[in-house]
Amino acid sequence: MFKDGKLSFNSEDESLNNQKIMRLWNVLIIDDEPAVHDVTKLALRDFEFEGRKCNFLHAYSAEEAKGILETTPNIALAFVDVVMETDDAGLKLVDYIRKEIKNNLIRLVLRTGQPGQAPEERVISEYDINDYKSKNELTTQKLYTTVYTGLRAYRDIIALEKNRQGLKKIISSTASIEKMPSLELFLSAVLDQLSAILHIGNFDYDEIVPAFIAAIRDDACVHIAGSGIYKDLKHNNLSQEYTQEIKPLIMKAIQDTHEVYENGHYILYTPSNLEFNGFVIYIQLEKDLDELDKDLIRLFLENAKVAYENTVLTHELDESQREVIFTISEIAEQRSQETGKHVKRVAMYSKLLAELIGLNQKEVQTIYAAAPMHDIGKIAIPDSILKKPGKLDEDEFEIMKTHAEIGYKVLKSSKREILRMSAVIAKEHHEKYDGSGYPNALKGEDIHVFARIVALADVFDALGTDRAYKKAWELEDIYTLVREGRGKHFDPQLVDLFFENIDKFLEIRENIKD
Repeated sequence: MFKDGKLSFNSEDESLNNQKIMRLWNVLIIDDEPAVHDVTKLALRDFEFEGRKCNFLHAYSAEEAKGILETTPNIALAFVDVVMETDDAGLKLVDYIRKEIKNNLIRLVLRTGQPGQAPEERVISEYDINDYKSKNELTTQKLYTTVYTGLRAYRDIIALEKNRQGLKKIISSTASIEKMPSLELFLSAVLDQLSAILHIGNFDYDEIVPAFIAAIRDDACVHIAGSGIYKDLKHNNLSQEYTQEIKPLIMKAIQDTHEVYENGHYILYTPSNLEFNGFVIYIQLEKDLDELDKDLIRLFLENAKVAYENTVLTHELDESQREVIFTISEIAEQRSQETGKHVKRVAMYSKLLAELIGLNQKEVQTIYAAAPMHDIGKIAIPDSILKKPGKLDEDEFEIMKTHAEIGYKVLKSSKREILRMSAVIAKEHHEKYDGSGYPNALKGEDIHVFARIVALADVFDALGTDRAYKKAWELEDIYTLVREGRGKHFDPQLVDLFFENIDKFLEIRENIKD
């Protein structure tokens, strides 16, 4: 189908007839004289181009032709009569094809039995057609020549369009592949995108390409994703009977660090700098790959590999950053004789609440990394206050409250998003929903959602653990305080989500014990 200037293909629920048509050259005959249809079809009955016969489609008016053009994919060539329901119906149809549905791929041959109605010179200059023929000059031989010329041009234009769409697909797909969080998902995504790239402009689009992609370490497969008959391959399992023939070819590709193309088998290997040696792609072919296909596969695999390597390195940097944050936070907590497990639980509770309230994945990961720094300002609080076994007096409490501003000032100047959000959390996680908190008596949604989340997570965990100034509370007593704090200390929506999912919070509490 060609619509809005884009080449598209039938969905799975369209007829088998259309799927079969896609393996032939679709030639549309548009003429109001049935005899013209019969003569054209008869003259071209034995015609073949590149091993494909013609599939003839018939329209007896311009309006009927529009319906066929909108519903039939990959029409390569159309013979268009000028005079049909009106004297210029064919010319208007040409404008419709080129300008309205923006199909610039189909080759258009204008045919007329009345040349005076549409003079050749004017029509060629004013309309985007590819050839102009008088019906009485189209002998069988000239008809063959016209069809050969039209199909060659269509084939070459399709190759250019395939190249263009393939490159666009490489750019967009490698960007999406970068987001794959694991090697298994990465390999599956690469295979899906590769299949789409190979199918661009392909007449057999609905067929599943038998293929697999694997990560290789020491001549063994680390992980595999497959399609077609290889869809069930898992990990290093290449022992099935139907893989015995290709294993030597794969080993050859790996040893030569190059591609192998033999007897319908295409294997491409590219080395990697990660913990495994590289990636190998295998494709089982029914027809030869042209150089364009091979160039697209090479370019795509190289880009996909670089995207994955960058993702792994970024993940390692993120993990290193998170580990540093946890370590610093634990040091701050231990100064007040509190366990470092507190910051881990608060981070996990905060991550869970962020997911439950509907924050996006980036925000969820940010609060998970930033939450451990909520009390970093305590590093500046004197030991006599921080480690006091009893209740703080009024002056001491005023000094203790300064840890919120201190933490903010320590972190606010960072250019790193996680540390900037840590600064906001440090400053605002002691604010209360009703405006009675500190340091700025913020109220409701004026308090950043991250701080509102950490406030609940921090209190829930702090009350359930021993501190220098108190013993751990019983769970029911903690629940009572949280319920009483709904809309006062805590965001009411967060409190509701907390109790609706209390089992998940208790599971975290159980798994990360002091």
